[in-house]
Amino acid sequence: MNTLAFTLGEHRAQLTLKISTYPNGNLAIKLYEKDHGILIFWETLTTNLTGFRPDHCAFINIKAADGLFPAWLSDNHLAEPTGQILESDGCLYPEYLFYGKELDALDHEGHTLYIRHQKGELGCHFERLYIALRRLAREINGFSYTDYSGWRCLDGSSSTLPLWIEASDPSHGRKFIFTQKGPALQTIIRYADGTEKQCIYRRKEDMAGDLMTMFQDELRVYPPWSEDRRKRYEY
Repeated sequence: MNTLAFTLGEHRAQLTLKISTYPNGNLAIKLYEKDHGILIFWETLTTNLTGFRPDHCAFINIKAADGLFPAWLSDNHLAEPTGQILESDGCLYPEYLFYGKELDALDHEGHTLYIRHQKGELGCHFERLYIALRRLAREINGFSYTDYSGWRCLDGSSSTLPLWIEASDPSHGRKFIFTQKGPALQTIIRYADGTEKQCIYRRKEDMAGDLMTMFQDELRVYPPWSEDRRKRYEY
């Protein structure tokens, strides 16, 4: 595992990065200094503030190390500022985008576990909806979707939503917005004539099922247990 030098006053430390996740899946990085072959905790580089952060993004612990972490990250080509700043308890925390290759070189095991967590956290939680969207994008002419889950903020807020997907269905003149706010799952359907329909769900499976029902007459039908269906991992 590689180390990085950090100078704080007269003390020059060789720091080891350890990568993990916070309970909500956000990127967590702690710094350690080796003493006689033993890693001793030195400082926390990131801080877990409100909302879900995009992949490899984290707010920097600006209160630590005399506020030198942002410059240190830039000097070592580890991360770059995203431009987002969050105020908490009178302190301004900048958000940084970390370079995946650099993190992997510094802590391959920790970074690998973080990546696996990121791929599964949202995708598995709403697995049936993602499977449905992927199938519709393949089989319905013009259907497409954009996933903003975990990184787009609500208007006037720094909070993000665990589910926020917008889909376009031009062949039927409608758009979909799938969100989760608290315990409520919601699908909004906006039609070309300006009308709108809202559906509230308690179960994720019902949200995905209703979406597929709207297209059931246009989707390909596969024979039960067919080899073609098995290979395609269809909905």
